[in-house]
Amino acid sequence: MSRSKQLIKNFFAYGFAEAISKIMPFLCLPIITRMMPDTAAFGVFNLFTIVNGIGVALIVLSLNTVIFREYFERDDRQYKCDVTTTAQRIVFYNSIFISLVLIVFNQFFSQLFFNDTQYSIVIVFSGISVFLTSNEYLIEAPTKLQNQRRTYIYSKILSSCGYYAILLLLIYLGFTYYSIIFTSIFTALLLIVYFWIKNHHFFLCGKFDKVIAKNLLKIGIPLLPASIMYWVYSAISTIMISRFLDLSELGIYSFGLKIARIGHVLTAVLMGGLTHFIFSSMKDRDYSALMGKLFETMLVFTTICYLTIFLLKGVIFQLLFTGDYLQGIVVFPYLLFVPLLGFLKYIFLTQFTVIKKPIYHFVFIFIDCLALTALSYFLISDHGIVGVAIANVCASFISFLLLLILVVLKMKLINLSKYTYLLISIFTLVFSMINYLKAGIVSNIVIFSYLGIVSLLYYKRVLKFIGSFKDR
Repeated sequence: MSRSKQLIKNFFAYGFAEAISKIMPFLCLPIITRMMPDTAAFGVFNLFTIVNGIGVALIVLSLNTVIFREYFERDDRQYKCDVTTTAQRIVFYNSIFISLVLIVFNQFFSQLFFNDTQYSIVIVFSGISVFLTSNEYLIEAPTKLQNQRRTYIYSKILSSCGYYAILLLLIYLGFTYYSIIFTSIFTALLLIVYFWIKNHHFFLCGKFDKVIAKNLLKIGIPLLPASIMYWVYSAISTIMISRFLDLSELGIYSFGLKIARIGHVLTAVLMGGLTHFIFSSMKDRDYSALMGKLFETMLVFTTICYLTIFLLKGVIFQLLFTGDYLQGIVVFPYLLFVPLLGFLKYIFLTQFTVIKKPIYHFVFIFIDCLALTALSYFLISDHGIVGVAIANVCASFISFLLLLILVVLKMKLINLSKYTYLLISIFTLVFSMINYLKAGIVSNIVIFSYLGIVSLLYYKRVLKFIGSFKDR
C-alpha cells in the first residue's frame, strides 16, 4: 500500500473512531444539563478527571507509546508477545501500588485537590478508575500495533454508546456527579473485557522478559517528567479555580471546557494518520518543504474551523442549554482555540523526535506550565474564570511562537512560506479583535474579511496539496 493511501485510510479509520468517541458527549450534553442542573457536579467530575490523569501517567510510564518501538524491533511472533506481556505486567503491578496509595490516603488527596475532605470517596473511586484505565491502555495496545482499524472503530462505538446509555440512566436515578464517575469506571471495565477477548493470546502466549522490561523502562521513565508536566498543565486551571473561586464557577468553566472539546474532535480526526505520515516521510529530500506545506494546510483548516464555530457559538448555547450552563459561553471561545493551537504545535514538536532530541518536549511543556500558572494567578482575581481561559490561550501562544522561532528559523527543520507568516499575523489580529468585541456586526465583518483573504491566498494551494496525495 502506498504511503498516501495508508495516510488517507488512517485518517478515515482512526479519525472516524476518535470522532465517534468525542461527538457523543455533544449529542448527549443538552440532555445531561437538563437532568443535572447543578453546575458544581461538573466541577467535581473535572477534579476526578485531574486525579485520574496524574494516576495514569505515573502508572503507565508512557509504555503504551514506547511499546511500539520495542514491538517492531524483531520480526518474531514470540518476541512480540513477550513485549506486550512484559509491558502489561509492569503496568499491572504499578497500577496496584498507585491505586492503593490513592485509596489509603484518600482524605489527604481530597484536601489537596478539592480543598475539602468531604470528597474523599471521590478519591477512592479515582483509585479504582486509574487501575482499570491504565490496564485498558495496555490490553488494547496489540490492536493498534497490528493496525486493526475496524476493531478500533468498533471499540469506540461500543464504549461511547455504552457510556452515555448508562450515564443517562444513573442521572435519571439521581446519582448527580457520581453518575459520571460510576459510568467512567464501568466503561473502562467494558473496554478491558472487549480488548481482552480480542488480544488475550498476546498476553497468554508471552512471558515476562527482564531485558525487554529494561529496554521499555529505559525509554519510558525519561518520558515521565514530560507526561507529568502535561498533567500539570491540564490541572493548573482546575486547581486555580477550586482554590480561589468556588465549585459552581469551576462547574461553569468545566462545562465550557467540555463544549470546547469539539476542538479535540477536529484535531483527533487529523491526528489519525498524521504521525505515520510525518515519520514515514522524514528521510525524504523534500521533507522540510513537505512539512511546511503540511503545516500551511493545517493552519488554514484549523483557523477556518475556529471562526466557523465562533460564529455559531451563540446559536449552540441558546438552543441546546439552559440556566447557569449558558454562562459557559464566556470561556468557550478561548478554550476552543487551545486544542487547535496545540495541534499546530504538535507538528513542530514531532520534529524534535525526528532528530532524536525529545528533551525539547519537556522544555516546552514546562514553559507552558510556568506561563499558565503566572498568568492564571494574575488574571483570576480581576477576571475570574474568563481570566483563566485567557491565560490558557496566552500561555499556549507564547510556546507556539518560541517553537516557531526554534524549529523554523533557528534549526530550519520546517520551511514555511511567506504566506504562512502572513496568515499567522492576520489571524492573531482577528482572534484578538473578535474576542475583544465579543459579538456584533463588526466582529462578523472581521471574520468574513479573514475568510475572504484565506480564500484568495490558499484555495488553489489546498486543492493542489490534496491532489498530490492522490497522485503519489
